[in-house]
Amino acid sequence: MGNFNRGYATGLQGKWLQAGITLCSAWAFTLFGYDQGVLGGLIALPNFLESNRMDPKDAELQGTVVAIYSVGCFTGCLIMAFIGKLLGRRMFIVIGGLLILLGAGLQTGSHGVGYLIGGRVIAGIGMGFNSTMVPIWVAETSKPRSRGALVAAQLTVVILGVVIAYWVDYGMIENYVGDIVWRFPIGFQMVWIGLCFSMILFLPESPRWLHANGHHDDADAVMARIYSVPVSGKEVAMHRRDILTALDSEREFKFTWKTLVHDDSGLNVTWRLWLGVLTQFFQQMNGNNMVSYYATYLFINSLGYAQSRAALMAGGVTLLFFGGTATTIYTVERFGRRFVFLWGAVMCSLFMILFTVGLAVNSPSSLNLALVSIFLFEFFFGASWCPMPWVYVPEIAPLHVRHVGTAMGTFTQWFVTFIVVKFGPQGITQAGWKFYLLFCVFNVGAVIFAYFCIRETQGKTLEEIDLVFATKEYRPILEARIRENGQRAEKEARDSGEEHDDGARGTSKTLVEHQEGPTSRFESV
Repeated sequence: MGNFNRGYATGLQGKWLQAGITLCSAWAFTLFGYDQGVLGGLIALPNFLESNRMDPKDAELQGTVVAIYSVGCFTGCLIMAFIGKLLGRRMFIVIGGLLILLGAGLQTGSHGVGYLIGGRVIAGIGMGFNSTMVPIWVAETSKPRSRGALVAAQLTVVILGVVIAYWVDYGMIENYVGDIVWRFPIGFQMVWIGLCFSMILFLPESPRWLHANGHHDDADAVMARIYSVPVSGKEVAMHRRDILTALDSEREFKFTWKTLVHDDSGLNVTWRLWLGVLTQFFQQMNGNNMVSYYATYLFINSLGYAQSRAALMAGGVTLLFFGGTATTIYTVERFGRRFVFLWGAVMCSLFMILFTVGLAVNSPSSLNLALVSIFLFEFFFGASWCPMPWVYVPEIAPLHVRHVGTAMGTFTQWFVTFIVVKFGPQGITQAGWKFYLLFCVFNVGAVIFAYFCIRETQGKTLEEIDLVFATKEYRPILEARIRENGQRAEKEARDSGEEHDDGARGTSKTLVEHQEGPTSRFESV
């Protein structure tokens, strides 16, 4: 496969290669956020409803049109769970993008609710592909010390997409009339896929996927470019041995769908898959979707604001949400995954409880408390639980079932989103402040979950994470195997004449750390 697997921009390496992968992924994930937000600002427009032959009083149909996108998304995730390792991470992102283009075209040219629903389901399937594969691709092409920050950056971009969608909708509604008011914002999503397509084939496939599928020379070439070292050097040999050792260990315990219920492996595969599901479940059940999808509706019906003021408040909360997500680019590697999960759950619990109390008391001062609380809730959710599951779930799944684990997590995310988005408006109007008690309970539950279940993965290679989750009996066996293969990799590099002197070669700090001894980084796990 040669250049196709390695990417056609073969001169890119080190930070420039990482920047290219990050930017390409960012275009795909900007669409993730944009698609989530764009229809929410248009669904009640008289012109939109008339053009698509929808009854303005049929709130259930309007909710279905918005929520059906999530059905497509979790369908796409299910498909990835079955076939996600066949074609490579990049090719499924391309296929997902093509489906999104088709779905966007149907929605943009829609003249009836059937076109809208069909287009949103097709686009949703494509987004299910991309929301599964983009985090895996970024994680598998990143260095351990920057992996969390790079994946977190993708989620910051998702929220940027939500912000762009909101303000594009707002600008079109305020300044234009006619069908263009809603057709342009829906059609604009094609731009993000075009930008992603313009870069993706110039960038390399995941070296871990390449090793898993027998393309070892291509994988070594990609790994050498990631670390800016020679292909024949110790760094590349060490990573190759680590990955192949992990694959051998994982394949000793054959995965079947029964593994979802029970497995006898020393790698705790079943628990790692369900840990990803639970992480995404708690993320989606803390109330953030009510704000993301129905911010204007919430400000009108729960806080009593007029339409124009509610729209501006909704725009403000999305900007604060975006600012929160940006902080995780720093905190995820500075403080670690578990700490960010835990303090985020505590702060989200606090402000969701205060928001609910403010609505329940229903006085002018308490409603102001509720307003401030929902803004702060969105900020702290953005600064913790919004990006962290997307960092954590691809990390903890073993390589041979990483597509399954990530697909299970994203399926959970989209399925719970569908339930909340579909029935959320009825909950607000019929239960009032009591509806938010549900989210208070799950926020507190997330604190308990993070404290007892989340294990730290900061700074570890994806292969070293197997050691974090290995059973007490199997861990010494796996450590010995990794150490043995590390020593073998060092000997191979020495025999090939590659000594990697830092002063002479000007190699990276990471390489120097590894030269201190192949066993040191495993002994510290």
